[in-house]
Amino acid sequence: MLAVCSLFIAPTVNDGSQVSAAAAEEIVANVNEARFLNMLNHNFVYNTDFESIDAIVNNSSLALLDLRDAENEDFIKNAYVTGFVKDMYGIEIADMSELNAEYPQMEGYLYIIPRGYTSYEHKIVSITENEDGSYKVVSEVTAINHDTAGETQTAISLFVPNQESAFGYNIIYCDI
Repeated sequence: MLAVCSLFIAPTVNDGSQVSAAAAEEIVANVNEARFLNMLNHNFVYNTDFESIDAIVNNSSLALLDLRDAENEDFIKNAYVTGFVKDMYGIEIADMSELNAEYPQMEGYLYIIPRGYTSYEHKIVSITENEDGSYKVVSEVTAINHDTAGETQTAISLFVPNQESAFGYNIIYCDI
């Protein structure tokens, strides 16, 4: 957090002179690239998944598998999932009681639907700041299916600033 805050204060070198505006912009660009790459590599929501809250929530649970309940690994705390979805996509979920209603239930937890899944590995190709302060990010994404070798494609994502997000941004879409 300290490193992020220091970006908004004019950095200085040891002799007390200020770093150029171009150098400061480069630092911010590098931080954003690292942030966007981190978010993309934890994203499991693609294409039309963004049109369904159920798909967003169930796919987001895949990014949180290491937080499954220790005693019952088929479940993950609702708070983990809702916090991740809010930080990653800017979607606040007030009630998860109807989600996965046809599966086993445990109060305060989401049932993780058993399934094979694809993992994604991104490499940033370009980042373009839009006039409204959002960012278009083009990345090469390697999709590694649970039973096949990876296939590399191009992904186009839109990030919007969100000061309430732990990431500082939300992903609005990510189309492969």
